[in-house]
Amino acid sequence: MFAMVGFGVWQLRRLDDRQAQNAVIEERMAQPAGPLLDVVDLDDPEASVHMTVHAPGTFDPGSEVYVANRTLDGRPGVNVVTLLELDSGAVVVDRGFLPRRAYLGGEDSYWATPDGEVVVTGRLRTTRSSRGGLGDEVDVIDLTGLSERWGVSLLPVYIEATSGAVVADYPLVPRPPDLTDGPHFGYAIQWFVFALIALIGYPLVMVRIARDEPPGVEAS
Repeated sequence: MFAMVGFGVWQLRRLDDRQAQNAVIEERMAQPAGPLLDVVDLDDPEASVHMTVHAPGTFDPGSEVYVANRTLDGRPGVNVVTLLELDSGAVVVDRGFLPRRAYLGGEDSYWATPDGEVVVTGRLRTTRSSRGGLGDEVDVIDLTGLSERWGVSLLPVYIEATSGAVVADYPLVPRPPDLTDGPHFGYAIQWFVFALIALIGYPLVMVRIARDEPPGVEAS
C-alpha cells in the first residue's frame, strides 16, 4: 500500500515537472522570431531551444539525410533533414515529414529544396546522440555525426522549419511540440485507487478467512 501511494506521488511530481517545462516552452515560443545568430546561445544552446528564428541561406541538397521510423497521423515515413549554408557557418534544418511510400518511390522532386537563397523560419531544437543508421537513413538528428558526415562545422542546434524550406507538396511542416499534461495525473489516480482497494479490501478478506473453519475440521 505504501509503495502504491509512493508511485502515485511520484507521478504527481512528474506532472509538476512537465507543466513547468511546458510553461518554459510556451514562453519561448511566444517570443517574436529573431535572427538565428542573435538568438542562439553558443555557450548554452539549451537556453535557446524552442525559440523561433529566421535564417537566410542556401540549401545544399547533396547534404541530406532521412530520420527513419517517423509517423504522422498513423502514416509511416521519414523526416527530411538538409544542410543550410549561411553567410557565416551552417545549420541543419528539419524540413518535415515525408510519407514512406513517396520516399521509397525515389522521386526526390517531391521533396526538392528551394533554389537559391531562402529565408527559413522555424523553432530551434537540440541534438541527440545517434545509436546508428543505414546509409542516408539515421535514427535521430545527431549534429556531431552529421558534421563528420558532411565535413562541415555546424551550429549546436538545428531548425525545425515552419516556412521557407518547401517548394512542393512535401515535406509536411513539422508540428509544434505536445504541450499537454500527458498521462501522469491519470496514472497517479490509478495508484491511489489501488492503495485504497488494498486499505479497505485486505482487512475484509482477512476477517472472512478468520471466520471460515479450517478445511476437514468437524464440529464436536
